[in-house]
Amino acid sequence: MVKKEVGIPPEVLEELDIRKIEKPKEDFEVTPIVESHQIKLPVPSFLRRDLKIEKGKKVKVRYDTQKNELIYQL
Repeated sequence: MVKKEVGIPPEVLEELDIRKIEKPKEDFEVTPIVESHQIKLPVPSFLRRDLKIEKGKKVKVRYDTQKNELIYQL
């Protein structure tokens, strides 16, 4: 005779554990909006609020040709 498990599965309980401390994400994935004359790179909303990015604010852009990487600095 096989006993049926009753209750919440352990995987779900682990995901819902509020005592577990998670490291904040540092890398985010966004989809650029490509237009004929420009590319718009979205910034996640909670980062915009933390950085207080406002309309018209200037940022510095550095391009690394070896890594083929854009680096934005506020």
